[in-house]
Amino acid sequence: MAPMNPTEEAISLIRKSNRIAALSGAGISTEAGVPDFRGPDGLWRDPNILNQLSATGFRQDPARFYSSSMNLFSTIAAAKPTPAHNLLVLLEKLGKLQAVVTQNIDGLHHAAGSSTVFEVHGTYRTGHCPQCSDFFEMGPFYKKIESGDIQVPLCKKCNVPVKPDIVLFEELLPQDAWNGAVNAMEQCDLLLVLGSSLVIYPAAELPSIALGCGARLVIVNLQETAYDRAAIVVRDKLGNFAKSAMAALVYKN
Repeated sequence: MAPMNPTEEAISLIRKSNRIAALSGAGISTEAGVPDFRGPDGLWRDPNILNQLSATGFRQDPARFYSSSMNLFSTIAAAKPTPAHNLLVLLEKLGKLQAVVTQNIDGLHHAAGSSTVFEVHGTYRTGHCPQCSDFFEMGPFYKKIESGDIQVPLCKKCNVPVKPDIVLFEELLPQDAWNGAVNAMEQCDLLLVLGSSLVIYPAAELPSIALGCGARLVIVNLQETAYDRAAIVVRDKLGNFAKSAMAALVYKN
């Protein structure tokens, strides 16, 4: 029998696993058309945007914060889930996947249908009032900003700017999401890393937690990571891997 290639090895391991967790990074979103913030042409290369999209920038000039981020939010709003997002939904339906942990703010895992998602960097889709903590769906606000009806969304109770639930520079990760992510790593028997370079901390610590609790590791990423030696590594586009995995799981599971 010919030896299996990495994709086949990864699919074989998925078949044998029943407590899978997934960790997704920028690569799963770039295939949906969402820009990579930290890549060579990423938004974070611009120091002005870095300042505007910080906690200090939001407090000092909310109108500038929203005007600077609307192009990004519009791009995210138009994005659709990819085959990789759909693979995770399928794994959940098969009773194999327990949780998705994502470093992305685009909400595409929820849009695809994943039910347990820990967004460790928050999400642009919802927001809260910094004063009274009231919850808001941000979509209607973004439409009003784009149409010129408003510059800044305001809380009706407090008349203060509503802040999107994204983790800005200078802010800590949401504790509930982080605790959920750590618990998912501790409980899984297989961790699928999809499109993450595993260099941004503290999320880059999560594979180490999973490995330390006895989980196997599959990494699907175009670039090398610090964990490659401990993993089955698929050096391919996520869409290609996801389509192969879904075909194998649907027809041969």
